Amino acid sequence: MKEISVLEMLVKVAGRFAAVSGVIALLIWITWVMLDIKNLQSGFTLP
Repeated sequence: MKEISVLEMLVKVAGRFAAVSGVIALLIWITWVMLDIKNLQSGFTLP
């Protein structure tokens, strides 16, 4: 096992966090859009 710096570890953690939060945000947006279409029948809208 090679030594990694604190900065490298922080970058990896930050990258993972960004990826996870991005996926969650995408899922929430898709759900929002689907509910919007069901309720309003107005096509794609941004929240």
